[in-house]
Amino acid sequence: MRIRRRSALIFALVAGGALIVAAVAMATTSTFTFSFSPSKVPKKTYKAGALTSNLVTSYTKPGNNIPGGAVERNQLYLDQNWKISPGVAKKCSAGELAGKTMKQAMAACKKAQVGSGTARATANGLFQINGCVLLFNGTKKGGKPTLQVFTRVQASQPSTISCANPASNTQGNASIVLTGVLKDASSPYGKVLDVNHITQAASFPLEAFKTTIKKGNYISARCKAANKTWNMKVIWTYNNNAKRIVKRTQPCQVG
Repeated sequence: MRIRRRSALIFALVAGGALIVAAVAMATTSTFTFSFSPSKVPKKTYKAGALTSNLVTSYTKPGNNIPGGAVERNQLYLDQNWKISPGVAKKCSAGELAGKTMKQAMAACKKAQVGSGTARATANGLFQINGCVLLFNGTKKGGKPTLQVFTRVQASQPSTISCANPASNTQGNASIVLTGVLKDASSPYGKVLDVNHITQAASFPLEAFKTTIKKGNYISARCKAANKTWNMKVIWTYNNNAKRIVKRTQPCQVG
């Protein structure tokens, strides 16, 4: 998907919770932090919670896509003692969200919303662009659950946008939707949220993306590992075939 108007910002992200990335730019570095709450959960049964993640990418030459460095794929690995339950929310397709304002997206998919957040991008180093993120439980793709990552931005200078009251919020002048596919992963991870082909929808580099996934039992956790630790990993794949892998951990308590 590409918005071709010169005034429109098109970039990609994720969400998961997740997530994410974006950019046509020479990437200097990408990193992230996460927090799952509550940190005190049962050992064997799962307790509903919230996952907050903050992904940050810095660039040496924002907007310079030669020789490359744009994020083409982003994979967020979730601890094996976290559980995603898509059945607790309605499902929403990318088509229902395409080209919508926040108000229109909520009208179409309110019962599928499982998270929200904020995004910040750079207009190729010229000025900062601010945006709002809405996460929706998606329809299946290839038989696997998905997460629809909807972002509404104000691609102008100054870039002013409020993320409050999305059900009635018509701010912003450009939107993009990416689909993250939830796949199985190897221990110590249980699932990976895989967002691919990002540069097909990305024009300007994303600098920061912070989201919280929380809706009933959509995401839940237990503290079963012997070392009482949760693990998360993110892999960035850039369009010059370079990769960056960052791992983070968080202690949990049984209770």
